[in-house]
Amino acid sequence: MLHDDTIPLHESSQSDIDEIENLIRASIQSGPSTVPAAKPPSPTRASIPISLSHYGPSSIPPPSKSSNQKSPLIAPPPIPSLSNNAGGFGSRPNTLTEPVYDTVKRDLMRIVNNLKQVVFPNPFREDLGMALRDWDLWGPFFFIVFLGLVLSWSASVKKSDVFAVAFALLAAGAVILTSNVLLLGGRIIFFQSLSLLGYCLFPLDVGALICMLNYRNAMVKIIVVTITLIWSSWAAYPFMSAAVNPSRKALALYPLFLMYVSVGFLIIAIN
Repeated sequence: MLHDDTIPLHESSQSDIDEIENLIRASIQSGPSTVPAAKPPSPTRASIPISLSHYGPSSIPPPSKSSNQKSPLIAPPPIPSLSNNAGGFGSRPNTLTEPVYDTVKRDLMRIVNNLKQVVFPNPFREDLGMALRDWDLWGPFFFIVFLGLVLSWSASVKKSDVFAVAFALLAAGAVILTSNVLLLGGRIIFFQSLSLLGYCLFPLDVGALICMLNYRNAMVKIIVVTITLIWSSWAAYPFMSAAVNPSRKALALYPLFLMYVSVGFLIIAIN
């Protein structure tokens, strides 16, 4: 088949082509189609002005113009420390790293203050909490050991046995008297009562020391022991009587007086 040869179209195809040509001619003759006008934009509404004069000046700062500007960070308030609150309910300052001299000085000052409040006349003797608020056991231990040493030095024979008997009598007596007060319904701490009874031995320590220096005069020993015995009983009376019910006061004071009398006879008898 040659390229110059043409193939006649089908009658239906020829009619379709003619119809398309007619439509194109008609559209050209009628002109460009009119496009409907766009809807006009809605008019701008008037804004209503708002006045803040009736509500007072606003405390809210105006917004920042720059959106990238960061607001300043406010640091939280510091937490108060309780480590240095020695006079309140917080923990006491750390004393593990302080010099030994400061520790010994503080303990000696505490012993002297407690001794003044318990043994010597002062306005705080009637207040149990005020007198032994800062109680300790170093002072009572020292007074018990000192009395045992003085009695052992006064003895002519078996000094070690005398010290053992005196130390056991004083230590066991303090524990028994404290237990007796607690069983009677006493309003006192166990170790606070031990501290009180130990400090009340100070007059008897003074009497034992005087009797050791004047061991040959029996009359002087009796007078000194009697005075120191009354002194010790007077020192312990307000505390022990205030700790128990008034109806049970005699039950708490009688064993205390009996122990002091036993120590007084021990001071007089040892020669």
